[in-house]
Amino acid sequence: MTRRQALQRGAAGSLAAAGPLAVAGPASAGAGAEDARRARLEQSFDEGWLFYRGDASGAGQVPFDDSNWRALDLPHDWSIEDLPSAVSAEGGVTANPSLLVPRVPPAQPVPPPVIGPFDVNDSVGDGSVGYTIGGVSWYRKHFTLLGEAPAPGAAGSGHRVELRFDGVYQNADVWLNGVHLGFHPYGYTPFAFDLTPNLNHDGTNVLAVRVDNSGKTSRWYSGSGIYRHTWLTITGAIRIPLWGVYVTTPLVGERSQAHVEVSVANLSPGQETAMVRVTVLGPHGQAVAASQAAPATITPGATVVVPVDVPIRGAALWSPQAPSLYTAVAEVLIAGTVADRVATTFGIRSLEWNGTDGFLLNGQPVKMAGGCVHDTHGPLGAVGLGRAEEWRVEILKAGGFNAIRTAHNPPTPALLDACDRLGMLVMDEFTDVWDTGKNPQDYSVYFPQWWPQDLTSMILRDRNHPSVVIWSLGNEIIEDGSYAQRGAQMAALLRSLDRTRPVTLGGGSTSGASDPSWAYVDLGDVHYNANGAGYGTIHDAHPDKAMTQSESFPATIYQDTAYTAANAWAVGNWVWAAWDYLGEAGIGKTPVPPAGTAAQWGNQWIKPGWPIARTLHHCWGGFGYPYPYFQANCGDIDLIGQRKPQNRWRAAVDGASPVELLVERPAPAGTEQVAVWWGYYDELESWTWDVGSGHPMTVHVYTPGDSVTLLVNGATVATSAVTPADWATATFTVPYQPGELTAIASRDGTQIGRKTIATAGAPAALRLTPDAAALTTSRDALAHVLAEVTDARGRLVPDAALPVTVSVSGAGELAGVANGNPHNVDSFRQPARYTWHSRALAILRPAKQPGAVRLTAHAPGLRPATLTLPVTPV
Repeated sequence: MTRRQALQRGAAGSLAAAGPLAVAGPASAGAGAEDARRARLEQSFDEGWLFYRGDASGAGQVPFDDSNWRALDLPHDWSIEDLPSAVSAEGGVTANPSLLVPRVPPAQPVPPPVIGPFDVNDSVGDGSVGYTIGGVSWYRKHFTLLGEAPAPGAAGSGHRVELRFDGVYQNADVWLNGVHLGFHPYGYTPFAFDLTPNLNHDGTNVLAVRVDNSGKTSRWYSGSGIYRHTWLTITGAIRIPLWGVYVTTPLVGERSQAHVEVSVANLSPGQETAMVRVTVLGPHGQAVAASQAAPATITPGATVVVPVDVPIRGAALWSPQAPSLYTAVAEVLIAGTVADRVATTFGIRSLEWNGTDGFLLNGQPVKMAGGCVHDTHGPLGAVGLGRAEEWRVEILKAGGFNAIRTAHNPPTPALLDACDRLGMLVMDEFTDVWDTGKNPQDYSVYFPQWWPQDLTSMILRDRNHPSVVIWSLGNEIIEDGSYAQRGAQMAALLRSLDRTRPVTLGGGSTSGASDPSWAYVDLGDVHYNANGAGYGTIHDAHPDKAMTQSESFPATIYQDTAYTAANAWAVGNWVWAAWDYLGEAGIGKTPVPPAGTAAQWGNQWIKPGWPIARTLHHCWGGFGYPYPYFQANCGDIDLIGQRKPQNRWRAAVDGASPVELLVERPAPAGTEQVAVWWGYYDELESWTWDVGSGHPMTVHVYTPGDSVTLLVNGATVATSAVTPADWATATFTVPYQPGELTAIASRDGTQIGRKTIATAGAPAALRLTPDAAALTTSRDALAHVLAEVTDARGRLVPDAALPVTVSVSGAGELAGVANGNPHNVDSFRQPARYTWHSRALAILRPAKQPGAVRLTAHAPGLRPATLTLPVTPV
């Protein structure tokens, strides 16, 4: 759609359509409610933008002709979109489901060099960014200020109009009506501009944004563009500034207390006397407490901080098991009239950290079963929508995680909102680099000048989220001479903004007890100390401080879990990674060295010494693995939200599952699979293999029990004890016979679990399963629809790799398609995708008008499937 077509739609470029936000509570009655509603308007600014991929001289000026630019709504990531020169219908070339990698990458088949968003020759970041393309692009928006705005009244002499970007990757220049408002380099922190001085209040305004993601800017796929939400806020001149409400809970228990600090800015020309009132709403929206402060006098241009203490009786405490949320409604009154009003969600909980007890949440010890998560969403790229974030947290919780590390940057607000609602603990991390870069064009270029502003915005934005329990200043920081000084400066600034959470540095303690970071962190943190050697020695030198391990290998889940369980001060472990992501292509590979390698090295395949592991990992394709590998393939959860083998091992190790049964993909003759570093076995819950009868198959049974019996077609073939030295794993070699494979796990002679997998028939049909029964017209709503290949009896055909074509009609659109295969390069936008492990994902985004959206899936020779979801108004 072009600009002219978009303008013909009328409301797309107008702010009149969206009304003011209202918050339920005691002030929402009578004249007070009307005052509150008119005090502040905050609405999405995402709709009705124009986009041009490439640079455009003069596009920041009003007269620039953008009539042929593409119309779209934000958020938007251009790097996930198909390239103009991309081929189509060649996804089958790389759809082989095997993850087994030879030492020398095969010459055949030859993958298409340009397909979907991938370009193996022109991608500057190469495998680090998944062979995608960055560059420069532009966005423009034409809009008018129509409709009802807050009445200034006694609150000052005029309106203030503020535009906020939740995130732009990266190097954003912004113009309004030809005036350059400013520049923001960091791609992960929010920023805002006061539009008031340069607005045409009675006519059309033109906003232009140039985004520059040129060069080598990241070590993983970052996406490109205005990939997070945008917001417009209109207030009077007496206002609560952005992130101007800070809620802490210094007293937690039967008699809790919310300490609320409300900043009030006077942007009017005269002195004003303001009163601040805070009402606390309970988890069900009811008013449970209220307090107000004495009137404060505010001089022109000044901002004052008004503290208000609100006692709360019988509070429901926030925890991962019971994530109860409260809302603090802060109101600023001038002469009895509400001048501004902000609602802030918070949780009532206490945090304690020490080197003896570790981490106490509400007085109870908590171990963090954590995972590192990058800020991307598979086929959506970097686009951060509310349902995408919520869906991810739901799946991670179901997969046994209770903590996320936002590697290595501040996340979307929607992710933290989801963690608050669903009960997920968060280590909120600032950046991957400081003054010394890891890529020529990364954030280090701007860090010396910009870190105070960016760190401040991160802390102010995120400090009210109860899910955030740790601040991390960075990840594996490499500095020449300023390491100690810079870290101390950052920690001091952070603590001036929030003292309720510990400060750490990702991997900062790995080098040992004398690392300079110990001088300014509250919490030690190591990376990849899989067997704990040195980890305890480091703690011995700092016995007053708890420690975490914020990166660990998938292949060492048992050891890491056992170590934290045995040491109270070792409070958590975060695997790299919890969820697969684009970039760092192929680091989670499965090498196939000569048979006998594991035994030769003392069975260290799953607890590798560094020299052995480095030999295996680096000699099989280098640090990662060459194209067509485009994603890391190291997550517990694959790119489309499906559990991988290591997550099933995790379930047994944690005791969440009594038995898990998986079978290795047969390795080439004379070789064997090994799980090393970020890799794991290529194995499936499958007894459907294209091998001859009697072919030896390697079977892994994961269990917290002490004995496993294996049966084939009802006959016992082996029984094995499971000792701590087996790391919750029993391994068998079984001659293949079609039929049923059954594992029975026992403890102390009593059966604790039983699992059977059966040989499936030929592919016969498709099955569609959505994650939602209905949708709304919210632009943050999505339906993640899983397409599966089944046999005639409705059983999954485990390893099917078949082309599936989808069509969408009615009140919705196709937002993206994908599978979990880390080397199946293809389009994320075209309505077709091969399955991997018999599954592919289609993401539906509802229309702006109610109705019904219909998805139909076809595959050659299979019975199609159709799904219809209602779309109702928000």
